[in-house]
Amino acid sequence: MSLSIAMIFVLLLLAVIAAMLKRAGGRSNAFPYVRKEALLTPAERSFIGVLDQAVGGDYRIFAQVRLADVVDTKRGLNNSDRQKAFNRIQSKHFDFLLCDKDDLSVICAIELDDRSHQKRKRRDRDAFLDGLCQAVSLPLLRVPAKRAYSVAELKSKIFSTIGQRLEPTFVQGPATSVRVEPQLFPSRGAVDQSEAEAATEPAIPACPKCAAPMVLRRATTGSNAGREFWGCSNFPGCRATL
Repeated sequence: MSLSIAMIFVLLLLAVIAAMLKRAGGRSNAFPYVRKEALLTPAERSFIGVLDQAVGGDYRIFAQVRLADVVDTKRGLNNSDRQKAFNRIQSKHFDFLLCDKDDLSVICAIELDDRSHQKRKRRDRDAFLDGLCQAVSLPLLRVPAKRAYSVAELKSKIFSTIGQRLEPTFVQGPATSVRVEPQLFPSRGAVDQSEAEAATEPAIPACPKCAAPMVLRRATTGSNAGREFWGCSNFPGCRATL
């Protein structure tokens, strides 16, 4: 008799434990997720730092933005075609977006192409993205992934892609030398130099061939090595010198 009671007690205890485990499992299955360590990979984090330096304070960079948050399906499609079109963009994303700092309008898409883009599936995705950007008139810049990036080179590629022109900014340097740094022209938020600084700057002549502002340079080779001269800022398109 006592053995039967003991067995019944054990069975009841096992039933209670099983019910508790099932309830706990049900709660965990309601949110079967884990948090990722970071939004971007180390390579992407490195690249976005260079992007921020290249675009300066006039623009903002956003990463991992869904295509469906940037483009929409056309009006006039039937429900079936609209759903098919949406399915092609809902799970894809842009690597980076260049946006206006004021209204956050999208100006340019930037893709960081690593070795994975050589795979057929990635090539198909890239071809679709290229066609999509062309269809909606969104400039797209593809940058090969590498260990290090030149801020000046990346900046030039970005503004060339969006149709902006880079012009040299002349800054008074030590002694008679002039340091030339590229920046977007015209630069929003650029600070005007004081009258005292302007008075010490050399007069900048216009190119006799194309009328572009000239840049003060120093010859490094030949019989004129060490001597300063004015060269056209449109070099190598224009090779005029003074």
